[in-house]
Amino acid sequence: MEVRSKLFELYDDLTPVALPNWLSPVIKDKNSCIKSYVWRTDRLRRIRLCELHIHGKFIAESLVIYPDFQYDAPVFGTEYVKCGNVKYFGTIDFHPLESSEEYSNKYIQEYLGDQEDRIKNKSKIYDLDTYFSKKLWIKTDREDFYTEYINKLVLYLSRYKQCIKKCGQKHTAHIFQKGYDHHLSYTDPAYGIIKSYYTKSFARQYINDFLFDLA
Repeated sequence: MEVRSKLFELYDDLTPVALPNWLSPVIKDKNSCIKSYVWRTDRLRRIRLCELHIHGKFIAESLVIYPDFQYDAPVFGTEYVKCGNVKYFGTIDFHPLESSEEYSNKYIQEYLGDQEDRIKNKSKIYDLDTYFSKKLWIKTDREDFYTEYINKLVLYLSRYKQCIKKCGQKHTAHIFQKGYDHHLSYTDPAYGIIKSYYTKSFARQYINDFLFDLA
């Protein structure tokens, strides 16, 4: 798992943020392990990383980065999933908080204009019609493409850092972030995965109070 190390290579001033009282940084038994992290830094109020490992069955890294509430920049989101040795899935995006062409030109085209448009408009995993940009990088394969994913992740993260330095202010931006969290908390596949190996109550709490804490 390299997402955490790449994050620290790009940001040398990350400050840890306390987890909720009910959540330990590492939850581990003989078959599974969940590691949960939150940091913040200048202009970024929440950088949330989850590493999930179900022994012999499933490995996932999920990173979401939220700007401070006064900024209207997109939310950065990425994950890489390995299902046994038979299926691999990766996605990286600047999740737009508004659907206008003006917003897309300002934040998506400006920083990702040289990237190919997304190759899929439908997904069995996500609702791509809401909170996903046309520069979404998404790939599914039966061969491991983690190196390709990490290379693309570094590029997108670097562009996002540039974006945050120049992003505009909007005092209602927190409302859009709350809308993002609410939508993703009900469409993200993590709930089904976590409840399969833990309890339903833990899965829902982990989704609503940690992964998407504004939900």
